[in-house]
Amino acid sequence: MSDKPVDNGKRTWLIASSCAGVVGGVAAAVPFVSSFQPSERARAAGAPVEVDISALKPGEKMTIEWRGKPVWIVKRTKEQLDALPKVDSQLADPKSQRKPDELTPSYARN
Repeated sequence: MSDKPVDNGKRTWLIASSCAGVVGGVAAAVPFVSSFQPSERARAAGAPVEVDISALKPGEKMTIEWRGKPVWIVKRTKEQLDALPKVDSQLADPKSQRKPDELTPSYARN
């Protein structure tokens, strides 16, 4: 050890500048971290849309807007449902082995 006394002025300056650096770092990090959250506009654009389809009759089509684009909801008739196997060749994956409810959320299942 040295016989020199501790310079309290330097110690105070070191503590003060360290605290100022921490405060500055936090002040710079807060806007950066908050930028990870989507804006209100983005949240509103991707918000789920609820539609009452109880009045939809077989064979009718309803057009709604989601994210500025049209979405069509069709209630197929019995004849349309029976005709679906005839268009298997036009489907992307006609013999899919995936279970219908495997990836479909419970509220969207038939």
